[in-house]
Amino acid sequence: MLRAPMVSATQQTFRIRRRKARSAGTARKRDERAHGTPAFPVHPEGYSAAAPDARPVRDGSPKK
Repeated sequence: MLRAPMVSATQQTFRIRRRKARSAGTARKRDERAHGTPAFPVHPEGYSAAAPDARPVRDGSPKK
């Protein structure tokens, strides 16, 4: 049996990480590709609109 030539540790680590990332969570990834990610509220109920990181409220005026 012929063995593959030795590669650098960096190449080997990169290949291993890439392989693990491909195989990790395949069922979840497949489901999310097919059906999209689940909807979630940007700001939960009871969130203060006056908070510094609150989403700005749009008025009805047209864009400039």
